Amino acid sequence: MWCSRVHVISLPSDPGIGERLASVMRCAHTSAWYKAFPDGELYMRLPSRVSEPIILTLTTYPEQNRSLMELLFAVEYFNFKGFKELYIVAPYLAYSRQDKEFLEGEVVSGRALLRILTGLGVRKLFVVDIHSDRLKEEFSNLVVNVVPARTFADYVRRAVRPPYVLLAPDMGASKRVEAVAKLLECNHVVVSKFRDRVTGEVTHQIPEEVNMKGVNVVIIDDIISTGGTIVNLAKCLVERGAGDVYVIASHGLFVGDALKRLSSSGVSRVVVLNTVNYRAPSDLVEYLDATEEILESIRNTLEK
Repeated sequence: MWCSRVHVISLPSDPGIGERLASVMRCAHTSAWYKAFPDGELYMRLPSRVSEPIILTLTTYPEQNRSLMELLFAVEYFNFKGFKELYIVAPYLAYSRQDKEFLEGEVVSGRALLRILTGLGVRKLFVVDIHSDRLKEEFSNLVVNVVPARTFADYVRRAVRPPYVLLAPDMGASKRVEAVAKLLECNHVVVSKFRDRVTGEVTHQIPEEVNMKGVNVVIIDDIISTGGTIVNLAKCLVERGAGDVYVIASHGLFVGDALKRLSSSGVSRVVVLNTVNYRAPSDLVEYLDATEEILESIRNTLEK
């Protein structure tokens, strides 16, 4: 089979995805060797005797800039050596939120990164729940977006008592929530989000006709960073008489005092995937494995 020919190479920031993929695929797996010089520059040594296709695995949080330099070094190395079948699995892709020039002169970092990878000959970049539809569409020949709907739906079936409703915190999350709701054959609600252009304050408007009293609510989003959006929404749900409030997201960054704010907001459980190299030191947070859905996307792509 094709998968037995694959060589998976874990770059230094790999959160363990590479080893798990190689185990399931029963293919070769190697980890890159690296160190940092006293002045902060990076040194990396990669396996030279490898077969194609090659899958490089990594994540880009924390230390986004270091992780991306490691990735570019590795991609350029194999490009220079003449390898043609080069794939990347980066479950969390930094800078994908910077996809538009809002102010004149702003660098569109996400576009810059994807253009570089395309120019270096990367066949496909597998990303879990990429934040930007704009980047996904502009780089459709490169980006394969892995939507973890089945993993999320399995968790809800297992852990959330009915009656429950799925909730999208804004229109941008609606497609993600629709995919999970379809698998569960349940209702979902899309919340309207408003931002005050002067103060920056965010408010949420839940449709008045939706009865939340005594109903368990599952908020589904892509990234928990500072937690501000989730905290405000959770407080609003508690005021509406909701039962337990669950938060499911693909990427848990938990920046600053996010965990403290989530704990005090009325949230019962926060569930995220193992897409970054950070584990929250809190009993509130539970982790799910994204490997199976990543592998399914790889198979669907490489078997074409």
